[in-house]
Amino acid sequence: MKKFITLSAAVAALAIAAPLAAAPSSEGSVQLSPAQMQRLDTDKNGVVSRSEYQAFMEASFAKLDANGDGFLTKSELPADLTAEQFAAMDTNKDGKISRAEFLKQVMKEYKG
Repeated sequence: MKKFITLSAAVAALAIAAPLAAAPSSEGSVQLSPAQMQRLDTDKNGVVSRSEYQAFMEASFAKLDANGDGFLTKSELPADLTAEQFAAMDTNKDGKISRAEFLKQVMKEYKG
């Protein structure tokens, strides 16, 4: 099964319409390309901090939330998102992913 951090990177890439293609490392964390580092490293210190990554993912959630209701439905997510992946993010099983559910999942495997 794919690591969810890879999924979150793909979801975020679609959300910002930028050519981001993160590859998981052997430890399961994301290896960022130079272009990704430049975009996410907002203070330009050469490191993507937890707060920078979280800010990026919060912005990605907002861009994915097409109707602005504070939730992501299957129709607002990439078509290749599996039912299993959606279910893992939808922890309260209400058929939609809240901002808190999304952030909890994507931040699980942050490796700074």
